[in-house]
Amino acid sequence: TEDDTGIKVLYEPLPGARDAGSAPSVDIVAIHGIGTHPDDTWCKKVDVGGPEEHYVNWLKDIHMLPTVVPNARIMRYGYESQWFGEEAISQKASTVAQRLLLNLKRVRKACPLRPLIFIAHCFGGLVVLRALVDANRSDSKWPGIFKSTTGMAFFGTPFRGAGGLNQSEMLQAAQSQYEEGQVQGAVLNILAPGNESLMDLMTFFFETRQEKNKAHVACFFEQKSSNVGAILRGSRIQKFVVDESSGCLDQSESTEKYSLSRDHFNMNKFGKPEEEDFQTVCEVIEKMVEESPQLIKGRDQGHDDFRVQFHLTGLPVAGNFVDRDTEMEQIEHSLLQSDPQGGRKIHVLHGLGGIGKTQLAIAYARKHQEVYSAILWVNGKSKDTLLQSLAAFATYARIDDMQQSTVDLTRHGQETAEKANAVRRWLALEGNCRWLVVLDNVDRDYYAEVKDSQAYDIESFLPAADQGSILITTRLPHLGAFGTATKVTRVGSEQALRILMNNSLQLQSTPDIDSLLERLGGLPLALVQAGRYMQETGTSCARYLRLYNTSWSELQADVPRLRDYANGSVQTTWSISYERVKQSNPTAAKLLQLWAYLDNQDLWFELLKRGSRGSKDPVWLQDLVRSEIGFGRIIKKLLAYSLVESHQDTESYSIHPVVHDWCLESISRGKLELMILATTTVGFAAPGQTEPEYWLMQQRLLPHANRCIQQLSTVNVPSATEDQDIDDAFHNLGDLYADQGKMAEAEKMYQRALKGKEKAWGPEHTSTLDTVNNLGNLYVDQGKLAEAEKMYQRALKGKEKT
Repeated sequence: TEDDTGIKVLYEPLPGARDAGSAPSVDIVAIHGIGTHPDDTWCKKVDVGGPEEHYVNWLKDIHMLPTVVPNARIMRYGYESQWFGEEAISQKASTVAQRLLLNLKRVRKACPLRPLIFIAHCFGGLVVLRALVDANRSDSKWPGIFKSTTGMAFFGTPFRGAGGLNQSEMLQAAQSQYEEGQVQGAVLNILAPGNESLMDLMTFFFETRQEKNKAHVACFFEQKSSNVGAILRGSRIQKFVVDESSGCLDQSESTEKYSLSRDHFNMNKFGKPEEEDFQTVCEVIEKMVEESPQLIKGRDQGHDDFRVQFHLTGLPVAGNFVDRDTEMEQIEHSLLQSDPQGGRKIHVLHGLGGIGKTQLAIAYARKHQEVYSAILWVNGKSKDTLLQSLAAFATYARIDDMQQSTVDLTRHGQETAEKANAVRRWLALEGNCRWLVVLDNVDRDYYAEVKDSQAYDIESFLPAADQGSILITTRLPHLGAFGTATKVTRVGSEQALRILMNNSLQLQSTPDIDSLLERLGGLPLALVQAGRYMQETGTSCARYLRLYNTSWSELQADVPRLRDYANGSVQTTWSISYERVKQSNPTAAKLLQLWAYLDNQDLWFELLKRGSRGSKDPVWLQDLVRSEIGFGRIIKKLLAYSLVESHQDTESYSIHPVVHDWCLESISRGKLELMILATTTVGFAAPGQTEPEYWLMQQRLLPHANRCIQQLSTVNVPSATEDQDIDDAFHNLGDLYADQGKMAEAEKMYQRALKGKEKAWGPEHTSTLDTVNNLGNLYVDQGKLAEAEKMYQRALKGKEKT
């Protein structure tokens, strides 16, 4: 049925299983014949008639094949094979082979060059041959499948036809028992001796066997006849279904044949480890597994000249890396989906500093180091560090080619530049196509308006040949244009908890953890830093959260420097990006400073435009809100360094909460003029009740209003004689809170506005009286009628005088 089709993993080695390590060293895939079940075909009933009668699947039972090859991942492939009855399906070997290839490509996308061994019964063997012929013809479409196949074990496969099965008789018998349309006999054609398609398939397969280091082939043939009449529940007809001459390929150094004292329908079923035939089969498969690495190595002999052992020296390897499956799969899909010997593949990991790009790249390199003949890790922080990395690799890999340099030697040491160019030429050599270059921390923008002497054009450092794989980590999203790209974002709550607990070593689940995880916003750098601080100082989660909220700068100065992150800490991570933004566009830097006093979420152009006070605002803010296009140009500078994120659905922008904290503490702390500017901007942007759908705008402004009031609560705000708009802003915020049903907050805003206006304009000024009147309205809504009456009386008297 459909539920049984496709590849199913029957056994996968666990870490520590007899030299198995954490990953399988070989894949074994079993394919069944026609008219059989993909699982039942490998099962045998044992202890028949006894109290413990049961079926044993020798592919998955821990006492059977998994014991023999504990380092193998064992799978079976199922396809709909019923050719008669209600579930009958029109099927051909070529069709099944294509679906098998699709499944193999999908399940092996992360390990396309892992040795592969097939086990096949009857028609399943022809499917394997067809699949290998197709894979050999199109290695780019079916990456690594043919090249990594090191063994094939065929059980009763009719290479020259199934002489014991008379196709016409079987069709007639089926048609006599089933209705029209319930018999699909086309699949039987290829089983007929002398069938042209079968003969062509064998010819094509033998053509693939002309190269050296061929896959080992074992042909198992039946020694007992079978009741072929039982297929259609007919009379008993005893025949050999596939005799020795048909079931065995010609013997050679890589092809052998073995007899099994079984009939055709039971030769692929074993129930106990002591069975003689099972031991014979296992010895063959075990030998295939053991010889697979050497066979693969022999095929890659041409690549051995370029093999360089991967080492982690100098890399910021995380001791407790938490898997990021989604991002890892995207890298694997991009770099491993096709043959490593095909054209050049580039994948770019971009995102905020501290989001875990480098650690993800290291994890990929470590996981797939066997796929590549060489892995070159390049520190891409600057042109100097890039050249130094290339030169160091030249020394390590003993690449001594000192031909004419293509890098400007007047600006770099001649020896370093020559070694770097030697590496570029080495990467471009014919046959050297299975390397991986990781360009880490490419954060200097070569295309920025303000030129950076240490920025560089990536293309000028790439080898000329169309080969190899390149993985780039950067804060610059536009570098994604070099290839496929993944935006690395914050980790999920479960991953965040694991990162925190792995690094604290002592942390136990408490209610405070959720609060801290929310505060740190899934930023790996901040999570690791928090965990290490708690571990080294014995600080509880609750205490760390309190210190983070009340003593941010002092806490950040005291946290341990992290060797697994290039810039060491939260405090220094974004300083580099900010300085580059500041150099290239001071207005963008000013906006970031202002943003520290607004909410980190949902900043949009209309907020700043509505809140503008014209010439009263700083010149940079006037320029910022002059046009929406100009605003987009400024925001683009912040997006270019991944300091902010865009949200197309709301046409707004946001900052990660930890970056927001850094902005407040590192570039905006104590700037009262920015604090007041943020408040007046939000206050003047607040709509009145006469505007259409005013409440929607008010809801968007509420978080910003809350942030402004929170920050202003700790400082003395100058009176309106110094800033004539601050008290009007308080008044407008009072209206906003009142309209949104937040009466306590509204009262505080009206009181602050009233106090300021009384001091600046006097108690009977019309502006003062407007606030008095609104305060009266608020008291009515609160049910404070006596206070409301006082406010109304005062407003009335004041109005009468004016």
